[in-house]
Amino acid sequence: MNSTKLNYDQIASEYNQRYPATQQWERGQALLELATGLKAKTILEVGSGTGYWLNLLHQITNGLYGLDYSMGMIQQARQQPATLNLARGTGTQLPYQSGTFDLIYCVDAIHHFGNHRAFIQEAFRLLKPNGALAIIGHDPHDEGLPSWYIYNYFDTVYDTDLRRYPAGTSIMKWMEQDGFTDTSAQTVERIQNIHVGDAVLKDPFIKHNATSQLALLSKETYQAGLRRINEALAEAKEKNERIVFRSEINVKMFLGYKK
Repeated sequence: MNSTKLNYDQIASEYNQRYPATQQWERGQALLELATGLKAKTILEVGSGTGYWLNLLHQITNGLYGLDYSMGMIQQARQQPATLNLARGTGTQLPYQSGTFDLIYCVDAIHHFGNHRAFIQEAFRLLKPNGALAIIGHDPHDEGLPSWYIYNYFDTVYDTDLRRYPAGTSIMKWMEQDGFTDTSAQTVERIQNIHVGDAVLKDPFIKHNATSQLALLSKETYQAGLRRINEALAEAKEKNERIVFRSEINVKMFLGYKK
């Protein structure tokens, strides 16, 4: 069985390959609009990784804080143009004083925090009155099996995601139970990448270390998935058929306010 814990130090130097310059990230625009509406002066990203999203917010404020468990990722974040206040820690014990932040968020990270509800409780503690918590990511529990070819060709990936990701319904329930008001869930980005034939092999997300879904796999399991893809390509070519690999994923933002 593959582990659900990933050593990000090992992949930190290449992690930004998942953010090609040609890609427009609507979730980033959603963050910008939220921070602008809040007139946020102090912002904390938990699971800040290479600082990609924090750097985007430097046009809103200089009070940017990032927390990550991986020192390798923190070292990468220090290379961002924006000045970031970075610290090492876990998502369940945030090393800041209560009532410090106007906005706390995480992007594609809550599934790494272990105790998901503890993170939500900690975020409530750290927010100022009228501050907001935004949890952004996809929900593999939602609407059945997402149309993502990675789930179809690589063994265990979907089942592992179901175990490590909290359901969106649970996030909303925890927020409300732990004091957040005006909670909402909305789709902020629809990833629609269509790879026809051999083009799938150039998808940056198919690399072993590009996403936690694949990085968690053993070398043998990852290579077996690649073989399935190549076999499918060969079969389609032999039959003179067009084969399409789809990535159609809804990215949601779960939002709550501390009154």
